[in-house]
Amino acid sequence: DFFTRFDLSEPEQQEKRLRSILDCDLLVLDDLFLSRSIPDAAGALLQTLVHQRYKLRRSVMVTSNRVVQDWGAYLGDNTMSSTILDRLMHHCHSLEFDGRSYRLKEAAETLARKTKAS
Repeated sequence: DFFTRFDLSEPEQQEKRLRSILDCDLLVLDDLFLSRSIPDAAGALLQTLVHQRYKLRRSVMVTSNRVVQDWGAYLGDNTMSSTILDRLMHHCHSLEFDGRSYRLKEAAETLARKTKAS
């Protein structure tokens, strides 16, 4: 959603938004690649954000359900994916979780309680 709104903004608005993202202490990219692909302009913007923040030594936290090996497919460009991952993974702390979704687990527990109460 952010990338779409950014792309539709006037150039001076884009510069202002970009500056605020580059200047913040921590940029959180939550649920990156939630959809299976993003527009080319969004990929280029993501690359710019990650590259500029890397140069400025600013922190970026990314959450995603997608494995990094597939990022090239979601971006539609393996080179861009490699560039982004290179900067994200240099000096990074990577956490990988396996298991069922806590949302699905909670929903199943709620359904089980309702079934027992009936």
